[in-house]
Amino acid sequence: MSARKVGEFKWQMMELSDGITTSNGNWYHITSEQIEKYTPGLLKKYPLERIIKEADAWVKSADGLSLLLFFLLVYVSVTPWIAALISIAFFMIWYFNTSAFLFLSASPVIKLITTDGFAYLASSVLLMGIAFNEFISAYGLSVDFSALWIGLLLFFLFKVGLLRLLIRFIQSRGTNSGIEIQDRVLNMLLIRYGMKSGILTGKISEMQDRLIDIANYHKTRKKK
Repeated sequence: MSARKVGEFKWQMMELSDGITTSNGNWYHITSEQIEKYTPGLLKKYPLERIIKEADAWVKSADGLSLLLFFLLVYVSVTPWIAALISIAFFMIWYFNTSAFLFLSASPVIKLITTDGFAYLASSVLLMGIAFNEFISAYGLSVDFSALWIGLLLFFLFKVGLLRLLIRFIQSRGTNSGIEIQDRVLNMLLIRYGMKSGILTGKISEMQDRLIDIANYHKTRKKK
């Protein structure tokens, strides 16, 4: 077994009696046994770890996509502050509606974008391009130097997950008992895989209601 490098992130998950938790800080309020009842036979075709890891990637997808959108906008000469506002607005829309945008065919791209290696490499290259404005000007591109500092700020907001943490903190202070974002994402992922495999049982609306009941049941148990 090769030694693990210092600082290297290794994704992990753990199934408990009240749900499944991951090293990304997500808690899915459902167990493998309940998934089996939800979509019988699905876990025989697709391992639980694969499904949960894919759900984690989709939950984080707003971070990577919003950061890439900012760089794309500033590289096509949009004012950095306007590009930042557009990126944050995009983040909010995507984050709260991720399950609606979820398609299995897009999962490989989403998993790539949300990896640390891709995020660090892409951000480094694009930020260096802004810093060396004379170099990119040879390709007909011109970027306001303030985009460098704004880009660094957005990197911490998006890649480090500060914006997601802030949203979750605000939500935790409220009284909203609706189904959480990670549970909605996993719900849609199970539906998509179930439809693909032809093993869905009952109507989709009924299945969604069942998952909401399961999630709320586990959240109630956690509070006791």
